[in-house]
Amino acid sequence: MQRFSDLAESVSEIAIPGNQIVMVSEKKVLVVGAGLAGLAAACALRKNGFDVSVLEAAAHPGGRVVRKVVDAFQIDLGANLFLETFATANQLADQLGVPLRRTPVPINSGIYRNGRFYGLYGDNRPSSLWKTARTMLSFQLLSPKGMWQVAKFARMLQARKDDLSFDDHSRMLDLDTDESATEFFESKIGTDCLEWLFGPGLSGYTFAHPEQVGAAYAMATLWHFGMNGVAWPVLPEGGMGAFVDALVEACGSSLRLSTPVRRIVLENGAAKGVVTDAGFVEANAVICATTASVALDIAPDLPLAVRDTLRRVTYSKCCRVFFGLDSSPFPPDWYAVSFPRQTGALVTGMSNAAVLAPQTVPKGTALIDALVIDQQAEELFSLSDEKILERVLSEVVRYVPKMSREPLFTHVHRWPEAMCLSPGGTMTALYRTRQEGLGGIGGLLLAGDYMGMPSANAALRSGLDAADAAAEYLL
Repeated sequence: MQRFSDLAESVSEIAIPGNQIVMVSEKKVLVVGAGLAGLAAACALRKNGFDVSVLEAAAHPGGRVVRKVVDAFQIDLGANLFLETFATANQLADQLGVPLRRTPVPINSGIYRNGRFYGLYGDNRPSSLWKTARTMLSFQLLSPKGMWQVAKFARMLQARKDDLSFDDHSRMLDLDTDESATEFFESKIGTDCLEWLFGPGLSGYTFAHPEQVGAAYAMATLWHFGMNGVAWPVLPEGGMGAFVDALVEACGSSLRLSTPVRRIVLENGAAKGVVTDAGFVEANAVICATTASVALDIAPDLPLAVRDTLRRVTYSKCCRVFFGLDSSPFPPDWYAVSFPRQTGALVTGMSNAAVLAPQTVPKGTALIDALVIDQQAEELFSLSDEKILERVLSEVVRYVPKMSREPLFTHVHRWPEAMCLSPGGTMTALYRTRQEGLGGIGGLLLAGDYMGMPSANAALRSGLDAADAAAEYLL
């Protein structure tokens, strides 16, 4: 079926059964949520002549892509990059006129063990492959058994590389069993490589422990963000905030901020509109582009089977502490360092945004992001910013002595619902739910990163897919 978003912009009227002619603009679509999914959906529908309104509860658009500026430092509190393998993000950026630039270096990082960091280099150049191999062998980051496990896992992913897609996850649903990443490694690979190599990397990208992440999601994430040397990171010119700004501009006057939706109204098996604090807003279709947890709250009349599927979706929790510094405590080309759980560190990992996005910070400075996840993050949530800073900074200095004890500034960000974790079997269940039309509810579509392979790319893809489905329903 041809996507509606691919049709010519000049469509002004559509013939429907009964030879009645209806102007496209007479069809009203409400989009709940102005994150990447909601903004993408609204752009596609508006471009093709629909009357669209985007209702966002927060005072700013972007959802979990949030930019904060402190002393000329641009801090991305949520998603901070795309990959060249993110086809949807790349195509949409091109349509919006937002250039995507390769980062100066790939995702080079270090892993802490036995009192020091060991470097891992994220591209397929011979020099980088040699340096990573030297880490594995000479410094005994992994045992011979662990090295064999790495090779086994790499062969497995290489054989399925064309299916490990952040644009079309349907090609890997056979891998989406009920297993977590931990259970998958225990049963099929071995845990030595998980504990000291893949586990820390996965935690850095999902903000969760491997036992909380579905096996299929873990495989795709590890392939694209680490093992696939051609998946180079790219950034919108001006940072992720510039990409959101372009989406907002493309949505025109359709965006309404500080307008929380209290309920999606369903009648006679179809969406009829939403209830806001100002009253009922009628619509011919509703796209719910929120997190799964919010969707459950505002759409209580969904069929039980659909609600049960949404309840399977889980999110990581994290506390992020940002430090503006005169210089980086890491080697010059390192973006991040990670701390395996076995080290007992409070901090799971740290990154320096200045390495991948030098245009977002003053020249010669560093922007360090220290990450605390899961239960340890939850324990920090109740503390004051000052107490959190004190604990995190003392912990960081312990492991990274070059870390400045007098940062230029600090910022604490509590994130109770961070990354979608897609527990084992969740992608398959959501795919089937979508194919079945949300249990027969007409005119209601779901969008968000949880509807695909969780990522900023999946959020955009789900928004465009929801726009296509809404258009098909209305036309």
